[in-house]
Amino acid sequence: MSTTPAPDGTQWFLHTWQDHILEPVETALDVLAREQTELAAEREALDDFLTRLDRIEPVEQRTVPVGSPSESAGTAPIEGLREAYSETVLSVEHFETVYDETLVENVAVEFGPDYAAVFHPDSNVHFSPPIKRSLVAATEQAIDERESLERAVKLEQRAISSYREQIQSLLDTLDSTVVPEWYRETFHENVAAILSDRQEELHSSVHRFDTLDFCSYMYEDQLWTHPVLTSVARLQESVDS
Repeated sequence: MSTTPAPDGTQWFLHTWQDHILEPVETALDVLAREQTELAAEREALDDFLTRLDRIEPVEQRTVPVGSPSESAGTAPIEGLREAYSETVLSVEHFETVYDETLVENVAVEFGPDYAAVFHPDSNVHFSPPIKRSLVAATEQAIDERESLERAVKLEQRAISSYREQIQSLLDTLDSTVVPEWYRETFHENVAAILSDRQEELHSSVHRFDTLDFCSYMYEDQLWTHPVLTSVARLQESVDS
């Protein structure tokens, strides 16, 4: 028979209450960690594709009679492109769960619809030198976009971790949901400082990725888009001061 004492009701309530307050920032850190892992995998896959793309020789377009053997001369590079893309970009571990697209669909989303025809298995597009140069540039841009978003994710991770610690420190000063009268002014000043700092960050360029709001993109699957503000709002709503 266990001799472990039953948890104190007050302590259990405080622990559950703190978990509720911190849940948005804890979830945000999980989301960011997963995003960073996926971005790194995609960037490496695009790097690998770029290396293989460099080895695929383009074909000079020639005018030939219809039905001649040379009509299919441009298909070999297309097959090489599809194989290279499939074995790199489409092979990242999270591809099916996150994207679940065909090769041509993903190319259209990744590089633009004009490139989809180049990768189509029945393509009659010749993989000419200009097309290769254009595809190389599009791939390099996709890599740059991953790197830019990775930097933003890392900045957000550091920020959220810091705010999580600050909110936890505030919670540690309370032994109930009632803020003592002697501490109320300091408590609200500390809360206001967190809100002010976060609002300033949200209006900075760090939290913009192109024209897309960073938080709306990053936390689109959550019930909130601003984890720090949500945690602070839960704290403010639940304390009696």
